[in-house]
Amino acid sequence: MSWNLLGILIWVIIILYLVFIIQDIRKRRIKMIIKSHKRFTWPNFLLDLLEIAILVVASVWMVNECLLDNPDLEDQARITSTVKYEPLVMNTGTGNSSYVTINSAKKKMGSQSYTFYKSGSKMTISNSYGSVSSGKNPLDVSAEKIPYSKTELLKMDRKYQRAYVAIYTATYKKNWQNGIGIHAGRLATRYYLIRIPDSSFIKEK
Repeated sequence: MSWNLLGILIWVIIILYLVFIIQDIRKRRIKMIIKSHKRFTWPNFLLDLLEIAILVVASVWMVNECLLDNPDLEDQARITSTVKYEPLVMNTGTGNSSYVTINSAKKKMGSQSYTFYKSGSKMTISNSYGSVSSGKNPLDVSAEKIPYSKTELLKMDRKYQRAYVAIYTATYKKNWQNGIGIHAGRLATRYYLIRIPDSSFIKEK
């Protein structure tokens, strides 16, 4: 059984409830006009509000679960994670040799992307999903939000002479908690910590 069916089922129930309250409000209004010759009564109005409030609360809750979910990456009940370490390949093209190229958009809402080579393949990632670390400390400020093991990073520093990428991958576990938001078994986040010996190995564009 896929736990994501639980989330789909809840959405189906919410849609069916929407159909129900539309019909129920219409039915009670017609009955009120025919039997009581009134177009408004407080009991009927309050019941309308209660039914609509239940629909709104349920819908907002599901939107939050499905679209705005921001899980704790250290929550072992919801998240499983792995870290893969791969050595960087130096780019020896025109100009100084470098491990990473930083591309910056010179705009009001500027952004950056990082381009690097590993295992013979070229990768370009947004700064929203990665950062560049140089110097003695393997973790920069941006990467602090990811639960890397500093001990393991220092070990990789020695193994790869501070020239590697640490790829963190977090996946939602297959359980009912994640199934509610239709996340079970899916990727939660992936982060690239690009480790270089010092800033002289950065090329900027």
